[in-house]
Amino acid sequence: MQAHRTLSLALILGYGSLAISHGQTSSQQSVSSDDISVGEGLQLPTYGHVWALDTWKGIQELVRLRPPDTADDSGFSLKLRRTIEFKGEAAQVRVHDGAPQFFLRGVSGSDNGRSDLVVVRLTIEGERRTATKDAMAQLKQQGKHGDSQYPDVIGIKQQRVGTTDWYRLSPRQVLTPGEYALVPLPSSPGFAEGEIFDFAIDPEAPENSDPLRSEQYRGAE
Repeated sequence: MQAHRTLSLALILGYGSLAISHGQTSSQQSVSSDDISVGEGLQLPTYGHVWALDTWKGIQELVRLRPPDTADDSGFSLKLRRTIEFKGEAAQVRVHDGAPQFFLRGVSGSDNGRSDLVVVRLTIEGERRTATKDAMAQLKQQGKHGDSQYPDVIGIKQQRVGTTDWYRLSPRQVLTPGEYALVPLPSSPGFAEGEIFDFAIDPEAPENSDPLRSEQYRGAE
């Protein structure tokens, strides 16, 4: 009888250890986006599509990028248009670091390698920002020859963040102060029409509105 009780207890303890081990393994494999730190306790949120990692007065912040209004109210189609235009002389998002990193949620090319997004330099013409004809021609060439370098179109290297659907995007060269846009390559199947994002490199700009900081995110989101 004593042996039977000992065997039963051993089986129960063994099953309990197996259940705990299985629970720990499942927890480790199920990594959500808000478990991912991108620096100094700053974590990727569970909402939004594109975020820029910025530094303001020594504090890292995440600033959300949104598709802006284009100069043509009838809608925007990169495949049908020969240029890219934005309303206004300046983008609302002003990144202070000339070597920014972006975080994209969703499809963006291969897990590790070249992104389907590129950075396009914009010029200011009156009350709008636009890509030059040369930049549009370079954009088409970038889609065909991804390893080539162009003056107005900067390629982006990317790395998948853990096992999440987030990608870390890093431009392949330092960006000088000015107006820019994140634009998908014309051949990319992973982006909807009009899914382009404008921003500026502006070290002297004030702080962006509604950034995510580590202490703010933990307590408020």
